[in-house]
Amino acid sequence: MSAIKAAGLTKRYGAVAAVSELSFDIAQGEIVGFLGPNGAGKTTTLRMLAGLVKPTAGTCQVLGAPVPGMSLRRVGTMIEEPTFYPYLTGRANLRHAALLHGDVPEGRVDEALAFVRMQDAASKKVRAYSQGMRQRLALARALLWRPQVLLLDEPTNGLDPTGIAEFRESLKAVAAEGTTVLVSSHILAEVEKFVDRVLAVDKGVLKFDGRLTDLLARMGEQQVRYTVRAADQAALVAGLERLGLSYAPNGPDGADVLVARDRSEDLVSDLVAQGVRVLAASVHGDDLEAAYLKLVNGQGRPA
Repeated sequence: MSAIKAAGLTKRYGAVAAVSELSFDIAQGEIVGFLGPNGAGKTTTLRMLAGLVKPTAGTCQVLGAPVPGMSLRRVGTMIEEPTFYPYLTGRANLRHAALLHGDVPEGRVDEALAFVRMQDAASKKVRAYSQGMRQRLALARALLWRPQVLLLDEPTNGLDPTGIAEFRESLKAVAAEGTTVLVSSHILAEVEKFVDRVLAVDKGVLKFDGRLTDLLARMGEQQVRYTVRAADQAALVAGLERLGLSYAPNGPDGADVLVARDRSEDLVSDLVAQGVRVLAASVHGDDLEAAYLKLVNGQGRPA
């Protein structure tokens, strides 16, 4: 059974098509990135899947049942800016949400708070929360009833780099338990780190549906660019040449290196094996973004 299915999903506002004939099928347990710039139709699509907006045409199903319907009780959502009662604490807000939903076990509120690392702030009123704290609390609320499907709209907005990394690991843990995650974002370099499959949209039209590696390959983005710094630049250059890698010197102790994606995770260990003392290696996260821009600018064919 599909976890999420859309068939010809369309939403028009007057003469403007926010979403046009989207069709896709997401299996249970998948983490799928929903990619596109602001205004591409991502939020509208998620709102239709969550039963918040009625499609102009087409259909959508969640957990094998039409939307809207009772299957939405097994869905957790973070769509658009999360809202809470500012005069209540984080814990009280979650308790209220649990009461409205029903069937939330005693103790689940504190479990969800601990899962998103918000237990220390649970007794503070939400009016004192930063945007990043609100995002964490929104994820905790979405997870309260142990949903089988998560619909997340730009969930890392307002999070610092550490918070983004923790959020990413949280989603991986949720998916490992069998939850299906559809997560929209325009920060493509971040999505690249935790999804295998992507749906890429532009102006409401589906441009690509497939594995991330296939999108990168189709757009010619089969190489990863690293900046490597070493204790001895001459030794670094010699090691790169022995490995047959393309490079350009970068400063007095480094080099920018192009390496095939399937070899990228071994770059540092390969250099160490060549006797290079690597001080730092950072990957440039623009590969997926470059591929997406090529796709929407017409340099690749839709799936």
